[in-house]
Amino acid sequence: MERDRQSLSPPRRFTRDARALRDAWVALEQATSRAEWKAAAAEVDLRTGADQWRADDDSPHYDAALLRQELAQLQALRDAGDGLTLAEKLTETVYRHQQDISAPELYAVALSGTKHLVLRWIEQVEASLRWLARHEIPGVPRAARLERFQRAERVYGRSALMLSGGATWGFHHLGVVKALFDADLLPDILSGASTGAMVAAGVCARNDAELAEMFADTDRIRLDGLQPVGPRLALERGALLEPQALYDVLRHNVGLSTFAEARAHSGRALNIPVSPTRTRQKPRLLNHLTAPDVLIASAALASSALPGLFPPVVLQRRTRDGEIVPYVESERWVDGSLYEDLPKLRLARLHNVNHFIVSQTNPHAMPLVRHHGRRGLVPAVAGIASGTARTQGAFAADLARRVTRGGRGPVGQLADRAHALITQEYRGDIDIHPRFRPELLARMVVNPSREDLATFILEGQRATWPKLSAIRDQTRIGRTLRECVAALGPP
Repeated sequence: MERDRQSLSPPRRFTRDARALRDAWVALEQATSRAEWKAAAAEVDLRTGADQWRADDDSPHYDAALLRQELAQLQALRDAGDGLTLAEKLTETVYRHQQDISAPELYAVALSGTKHLVLRWIEQVEASLRWLARHEIPGVPRAARLERFQRAERVYGRSALMLSGGATWGFHHLGVVKALFDADLLPDILSGASTGAMVAAGVCARNDAELAEMFADTDRIRLDGLQPVGPRLALERGALLEPQALYDVLRHNVGLSTFAEARAHSGRALNIPVSPTRTRQKPRLLNHLTAPDVLIASAALASSALPGLFPPVVLQRRTRDGEIVPYVESERWVDGSLYEDLPKLRLARLHNVNHFIVSQTNPHAMPLVRHHGRRGLVPAVAGIASGTARTQGAFAADLARRVTRGGRGPVGQLADRAHALITQEYRGDIDIHPRFRPELLARMVVNPSREDLATFILEGQRATWPKLSAIRDQTRIGRTLRECVAALGPP
């Protein structure tokens, strides 16, 4: 019964069962809450037979017999109170099976989730980790157990949520964040570029209670940051929009916290990439480790400064006596999406991240990522076409860089940015992207209305709900490790 979701599309023959299935699909697409979506998804799985697929242990993606054997062994070792052997078996089974049970194909059949056997194995791993954290083990004092859990957490790695650019379309990120927050699955490491930086900054500037208040009353969010300037000023600056207007909105929406202050207040690590404006200047990833005193509002402004729309930005920082002054006054920065929409390598180095949840709304990236993970002739043709276009574009941009002696001068800098845009990686381990609506292309740089914002949030949630089961399952062990570290640490 190995099938993908495209084989589960609504049938065209209007038998009684076909009508019921079509009604379930309509309910799924029109759901306005996670509960409604789950009920409709369960009905679709029932009527397509996907629920039977979930109950069938066998799969070409993992060794079912070995999974059953090892989950029984974990239970038996807990029952026997053999902590030392249990720890060894845990290390062995997680190393052996983690990659297999995370295969994307295991989340491409049933809307409600993966195989029941996979869930039972994860539950046994979780139960075993908690048992080891709670029970004394002869010869292993509490401090040693804590050290072992801390080491295991470092080795296992962490998850991050990455919010792309996308101008006005990037407001979909709010719906993605809300869906994850409501499901208690929002990672505490976030990155955001351009519009994604604005959203990530607003999330990381708030603790959980404040974030819940924001989603309960989105009228508090200012939406009037895009203000055109007159023709003369536009020619003088080389930019069509007023940066102070956007900065005023950012100060209202995210406050005047520094990266370090936001980290201390919310417990979340905010990361904002900014792009260079001069030759040989390198992109930067700003966070509480690399730029603790920089104001997150100024970083979000810089990361949103798309050349032609906004002038380059001088970052601002707060001194020890509370004064706000320029941060490296001679340097100016622009849109973070130009060079590093998704700064995965630097997140891995700085935060030990090895699992990336990507909310992608960049219009130039969508054609490159939407076909991934889908089967059939149309996605295959789309993949070939986008891959060919990307290769040819990268070659042309690289040739232009060589002609301009490594990207020097305005033309060379343009070629360098084009090459960076084309060759970036725009995908993660789990990708979330809203339904493409062509009419939005004409409104990419327009302030959204309140009705627009509500639509963006709902569409972001709808794009995220189908991914929640994979996100939950693929982060459960890591979250349990952190719980165990906290439980064994100082009271």
